[in-house]
Formats: sequence, structure tokens, C-alpha cells
Amino acid sequence: MKSSSNTPVMNDDELHRVLRKAPAQIKLPASFGREVWARIEAEASLTFRNCLSRLTQSLFAMLARPLPAGLTIAAFIALGAWLGGSGRAEHAAAAEMAYVESIHPLLQSSMENMP
Repeated sequence: MKSSSNTPVMNDDELHRVLRKAPAQIKLPASFGREVWARIEAEASLTFRNCLSRLTQSLFAMLARPLPAGLTIAAFIALGAWLGGSGRAEHAAAAEMAYVESIHPLLQSSMENMP
């Protein structure tokens, strides 16, 4: 078969026949297998980076499921509401007094007279 650009085109059967006729002659060093396994073991070692990577992968895999994801969102909403509302009780009295001082005419004049 020929294409319009005059380059031959092979189908899969022709390609397989050509590849079988000319097998690749690759000579690997004797230490190739040992070096490959050494690299695999080095990657699988318990380094901080690998442990952190495994932990985050398992966390994201767990959060990919609907129930844990929904519970996590609900927990963060509850935490945000609790943290947002916790400061109100302590500062409510001070905020009320500041408002009263800002609108009370007698307190305003006494505040203006202060050095």
C-alpha cells in the first residue's frame, strides 16, 4: 500500500512479520537486574517523603467516597461555625459599651474633655 505522500504504509500483519524477522539483539550488563531491584528498593524505602506521599494518597482515596467526603464537609462547617461564634461572647459586653459611649451625649462630652 502507498499513501498519497509516496511513503509506504504497512498493515499490522506486515509489521508483525517484519519485526519477527529482525529480532533486536540487546546485550544487557550482568548487573542490570541487580541495579533495577536496588532502584526499586530505594524508592520503596521508608523516607519521610514516601510516607507523606502514601498518607496523602490514602487520605484522598478515602475522601473520594461520598460518605467520608460528606462527613468531612459537615465537620469543617461545624468547626467554622464554632470558631466564628466563639469570639462573640467575650467581646459582646465591650462592643455594647462602645456603642453606648458613641451615641450617649453625656458620655461624648466627657470623652471630648479628656486630655
